[in-house]
Amino acid sequence: MAASKIKGCVLLVDDEEAIRESLGELLEACGFQVCTASSVDNAIKLLEKQDDVEAIVSDMKMPGKTGLDMLHYLNDQGRKIPVIFLTGYGTLETCQEAVRAGAFDYILKPIDDKDKVVFPLTHAIEQYRLQKNNEELKRDILMMAEEHEKLLDSILNDAETKDKVQEKISSIVKKWDGR
Repeated sequence: MAASKIKGCVLLVDDEEAIRESLGELLEACGFQVCTASSVDNAIKLLEKQDDVEAIVSDMKMPGKTGLDMLHYLNDQGRKIPVIFLTGYGTLETCQEAVRAGAFDYILKPIDDKDKVVFPLTHAIEQYRLQKNNEELKRDILMMAEEHEKLLDSILNDAETKDKVQEKISSIVKKWDGR
C-alpha cells in the first residue's frame, strides 16, 4: 500500500481464523489498521492494553463469550467504541438485542461486497472521532472556564491590581471623551 493515510484502527474479533485473515486483509487493503482477536476474552485483554482502537468488527456468536458480552463489557467500562456485528445467524430478535445494547451496525455473513463492511466501518470511526473530539473540547472549555474564574478572582481580590485596572479604564475613557 502506498503512503496513504490510515483510515482508523479496527479490532476484528472472530473465532474463525479464515474470516479474521480474509476480512483483515480486505480492511488493510482499504486503508485500515487492523488488529485481531480470536475470542472475546482475547479482545478484552487487547483493549485493556491498547487505547487506539476506534471501532470493533465482531462475530456475534463465538464459543464462550459472545459479541454481545463484549459490548456489555465496553458499556460497563464506559468505552464508547462503536461495535459492528457480523453474523451468519441473523434473526430479528438478535438484531434488536444488539441495537438495544448499543451496537453501531449489524451485518449478515457472508460479506460478498466489501462496501457492506467498509462503509459502515468508515462511518463508525468518523462518528467515534467526532464524539471523542467533542468530549476533548468540553474538557478544554471547562478547564479554561476554571482558569478564567481563578484569574478573575485573583484580579478582584488584589486591590492594587484592581486600582491599576480602574486607572487604565479611566485613562481610556478620558481619551475617548477628549474627542
